[in-house]
Amino acid sequence: MKHRITAVPAALAVAVALGACGSGDEAGAVSAKDAQTVIERSAKLRLAPERVPAEAREEGLESILSNAATAAKDRQAVAVFMLEDAGKADKVRELVGGSVPAPSKIFVQDNVMVVYAPAGKDRGAQVERAVEAL
Repeated sequence: MKHRITAVPAALAVAVALGACGSGDEAGAVSAKDAQTVIERSAKLRLAPERVPAEAREEGLESILSNAATAAKDRQAVAVFMLEDAGKADKVRELVGGSVPAPSKIFVQDNVMVVYAPAGKDRGAQVERAVEAL
C-alpha cells in the first residue's frame, strides 16, 4: 500500500515547484468547502487540512485537504489541492501526470485538483464524477 499512497507527496512536490504557471479566471472557482463535501461523500472518508508551504502559497496553492492520517485505515489516499485559479490547476495536472504512479488518478475541475490512490476498494469513478460535478 505504501507505494500507492506516495502519489499524494509527489503531487504536493510538484505543486510546490509550480513557478509562474499561467493565470485563469477566478469567477467560476469552486470553494474548498464544496470540494471537501462532495469528495468526502463520494470516497466515503474524512478529509483534513494540511499545511501549505509558503512557497506553494505564493504560487497559487490556497489549501490542501487529505486523508493522510487515515489513509491506511481508509484503504485509499485522497489529496485535494485548491488553487487560486483554473489555469494553475490545469498546469499542475500536466506537471504531475508522469510522477503519479498507477493505479493513482488525477482529476481536475476548475481550480480543484484531486489525486486519488486506491489501496482497496477503488472509488475512483465515484470521486471523478463528484469532481466533474463541481
